[in-house]
Amino acid sequence: MRLAVLKSVKDYHKKYALSCEELGVAYEIIDGLGADWLDCVQRSEADGFLVRPPGEYSELRALYQERLQLLTTELQRPIYPTMGELTLYENKRYLSDWLKMFGYPHPETQVFTGKKEALGYISSAAMPLVFKTNVGSAGLGVRIIKKRSQAKQLARQAFGYFHPALAGGIIPRKSGILPLRGLAQKHYLIVQKFYPIQWEWRIIRIGRSYFGHQKLLKKNKASGSNRVGWVKPPSELLELVRKITDRHGFRSMAVDIFETVDHRFLINEMQSLFGSFNDAQMYINNTPGRFMHQYGTFQFEEGYFNTHSSYRLRVEDFCNLLRNKT
Repeated sequence: MRLAVLKSVKDYHKKYALSCEELGVAYEIIDGLGADWLDCVQRSEADGFLVRPPGEYSELRALYQERLQLLTTELQRPIYPTMGELTLYENKRYLSDWLKMFGYPHPETQVFTGKKEALGYISSAAMPLVFKTNVGSAGLGVRIIKKRSQAKQLARQAFGYFHPALAGGIIPRKSGILPLRGLAQKHYLIVQKFYPIQWEWRIIRIGRSYFGHQKLLKKNKASGSNRVGWVKPPSELLELVRKITDRHGFRSMAVDIFETVDHRFLINEMQSLFGSFNDAQMYINNTPGRFMHQYGTFQFEEGYFNTHSSYRLRVEDFCNLLRNKT
């Protein structure tokens, strides 16, 4: 068994590499954003490619995804996670249509590509409204807007006050101060109906392992609050995630699910790669562990299974999948 790690930005590839070393799996590192990426991939004798698209910049994400498309469709090389999973990664506009198409419960969401239509919707919609940028983790780019005038201002920023070519875009701000102009979103607008929620559940599946915990609120938002509720996740949410991932062949997925104040469950986001900064992503009665789905039920197993930000679990699962194909 030999794997290739197709790095992009930051140091995520190091977590794949550490996991391979601990598991005794031979590996090589290829720069997936390098000018010579194709030559390196074609020379590689790897059985499969561990991948991690950039999540910060939509342009780099698109470039990396285009290269993965060539890698999988033209070169017929297996990757982990799959293209199906990665299409949902940091792609809220696509996710809204995907959830609607398959009939999964989710917040009502509109994606507008014209200023007139967007302003018409804002003029009659119930306030507050939630505005989201397509890319942005930990709540970055999510704004809860209470005033109609502010909502219209965002629409004009996205589409331009006078002409689309002059649009400055919606610019996320870090800590409410620093404008991140390189992340500006232009020419479309993602608007979500506001739902009062108790908290958000994060339900994770990696391979045959399942985890769950609460993301608690801070200023009406759960994403980026850094407040966690370590309680047993509802069985119906574990089963919902199992059915979705089985149906679509997903092996690495975090599903963030609102629990509204009127006790409805709505899928807010789905990410194949996600923040995992604790060696356990679930504690039940202060005991770390995971659920394994066996014999039609979820069985709890004690232990720390999320080392190296859960990348080790991904490497283990990919190796098992590749071995079973031979």
